Amino acid sequence: MTSAVRLIVHADDFGSAEAVNHGIVAAHDRGIVTSTSLMATGPAFDHAVALVKNRPKLDVGVHLVLTEQRPLAGAAVASLVGHDGRFPPHVVQLAGKQLRGAISLAEVRIELDAQIRRVRAAGIAVSHLDGHQHVHVLPGVARVVAELAAAHGISAVRYPSERVRGYMLRNLRHARRVAEQTVLGLVCASSPLRPLRRCDDFVGFYFGGRLDEANLAIVLAALPLGGTVELMCHPGSEDMRPLDGWQYAWAAERDALTSPRIRELVASRGIELISYRDT
Repeated sequence: MTSAVRLIVHADDFGSAEAVNHGIVAAHDRGIVTSTSLMATGPAFDHAVALVKNRPKLDVGVHLVLTEQRPLAGAAVASLVGHDGRFPPHVVQLAGKQLRGAISLAEVRIELDAQIRRVRAAGIAVSHLDGHQHVHVLPGVARVVAELAAAHGISAVRYPSERVRGYMLRNLRHARRVAEQTVLGLVCASSPLRPLRRCDDFVGFYFGGRLDEANLAIVLAALPLGGTVELMCHPGSEDMRPLDGWQYAWAAERDALTSPRIRELVASRGIELISYRDT
């Protein structure tokens, strides 16, 4: 039986490093990646913009950033940064600050608006919004993102609620990932982002950073028989020293996404590759 599922293969972190940028465009040019999202705060932002200008079929959104990097708005968003002038290193620390009332949502709006404006000013037709470490779904932040989407005429958003599937329960070493996935789904359940245009399903969080060819084949084989699905991935090239703290299998993901075996699996299941432009 063939599948009628429509699949967005989405590469995160465009603009975070030149090695990531090269991996993403390779996975688009030679593989199944159809969509990406650009970090306005990324050190390799200009490099990413130059690459995408020659790839009109590569769909681009904005990868909203409130962790790890430095803000665009500087002193105007003092509540969002530490003494080093950087955002918190992880979404958990960001959520903790928010729970303590130490973050101004007005400043979140200033910063995220600046990020969207920078991407648009670079000549990018923004199709959708998502978030680095899924910060865009945090309570409070999600409301700001929904308002900014309306203000900028952006109708689509990532909704990263991944259902627990059988293959996720086979290895107890990854039980924490399943727990994190469940919490993320609960946060999404009452999100003000729900009314925005979004995919019917989302996959890729469970295998985040380790979506090699074997794991990608597992994900594709378990896709639903219909609807639209977003598959999140993180391709890169071999030299990932700027981001090696993540310990992701960047090059292995690029190789999986460009693998002839994977392309054959996509074709055999009748999967239609689309982007957010097509939803």
